[in-house]
Amino acid sequence: MRVEWATDEGSAERGNEDFVAAAAGAVVVLDGCGLPLGTELGCAHGTAWYARSLGTRLLARMLDGIGGAPPAGQPVGPPEGAHRPGGRPLVARLAGAISDVAASHRATCDLAVPTTPAATVVALRVRGDLADYLVLADSTLLLDGPGGLTRISAGAPFAAADPAVADAAITGTVPVPELRRAFLLTDGATRLAERFQLIGWDALAELAAGPGPAALIARTREAERTDPQAVRWPRGKPHDDATAAVCAFD
Repeated sequence: MRVEWATDEGSAERGNEDFVAAAAGAVVVLDGCGLPLGTELGCAHGTAWYARSLGTRLLARMLDGIGGAPPAGQPVGPPEGAHRPGGRPLVARLAGAISDVAASHRATCDLAVPTTPAATVVALRVRGDLADYLVLADSTLLLDGPGGLTRISAGAPFAAADPAVADAAITGTVPVPELRRAFLLTDGATRLAERFQLIGWDALAELAAGPGPAALIARTREAERTDPQAVRWPRGKPHDDATAAVCAFD
């Protein structure tokens, strides 16, 4: 699996609250839930820190052995695949990462505040001839296979301080030979198709795969600049953080 990615902040004032990281056989994309500036988070670290901390911990857990007990000192949920017949790939990994982050700042921050930092999660892991995926909240995963493009996105809840939320994720496993490409996208990178409806999902995927993820984001910024007051396309932020990761399979 080859991974190419790009990310861009929507506002210099708030900084980029998205996070993307990849390693051999695994990639994660998170979108920190950007609340209005000045919102009391009960956390001294902030949303960008949360997305970065959760993403790095999740990636590390995804790279550890498949199934079985987690590494020593990393507590968490039920064993991977134990939730129901057929398994739930990556759910326990995400639950463990959420627990890790909560433990890392529980002593300094009030995690009971409803606005505690949170994030969406999209993850993909290759293990042999299989690819496991996980989608939590409203970021998007596109799978490009023989039957065309499959779009996967979920609604609330978001990853925050409660590891039980991981069970709300959409998960699945597909044979690697049935995949050409996979696209992990925050909602800032799907605006051309999802919110603006200027192009379809197939065209968005081709733009991200051909010219590349940076070109997709640049095209999105061009569209946003034609509607700076968010009149044509009502939206909370004229420009949103945008992250796209494109995975190609031989």
